[in-house]
Amino acid sequence: MSSRERILARLRQAAVGDSPRVPQAVSSDRVWPAPDKADWLDALCQNLRDNHAEVLLTDQQTWMADLLARLQKYNVSRLLCGNHDTAARLQQYIQSQSDDIDTQRVTTDIEKEVIFQQVDAGFSVASAALAETGSLVIETGPQEPRTVSLVPPLNIILVRQSQLQADFSAWAASTSVPDPMPTNLLLISGPSKTADIQQTLAYGAHGPKSLIVVMLTDA
Repeated sequence: MSSRERILARLRQAAVGDSPRVPQAVSSDRVWPAPDKADWLDALCQNLRDNHAEVLLTDQQTWMADLLARLQKYNVSRLLCGNHDTAARLQQYIQSQSDDIDTQRVTTDIEKEVIFQQVDAGFSVASAALAETGSLVIETGPQEPRTVSLVPPLNIILVRQSQLQADFSAWAASTSVPDPMPTNLLLISGPSKTADIQQTLAYGAHGPKSLIVVMLTDA
């Protein structure tokens, strides 16, 4: 019997009622202690900075002005945003304060050449932040296209302190399944990086070269 015939025989056997074997979880003695809730913000910020991200601590009243100052510092001339209320308010604010930054919303007819060659920064809104790993959770879809956070060289993500969770397990346990389901679930912990060449970690090899996290604190 050839390898192909053996594979087909197993598939036919499974189709008539045999339950497939489910691999058991591998136990490990290594436990990652989750930080106390009071330390979640410090842990998140430190993990993000360790991964070469810039953290901008601000509040609900001043975050747009603070972000505009960062955009001017990075010489951003075109900012790409999603299709939600936060992006609309940011677009309106920037247009009222600066003539040097073109803020554009993602549309279905936007040309790929514009996204890949003419956009300096992308603005996204996270649905959660994980203190243990310094990760930001982005639920992508029509309102939050994944190209906004994966393509432009400068990635900007807004998140609120109230959305902090200890780790991924805690977030998954406290979150209901969204309706409709997101097209992708992104976990972002810093700029793009790779270690493909000589096992040397390099940042900005593909995708965003810089990450700014705009953290709206409760204070």
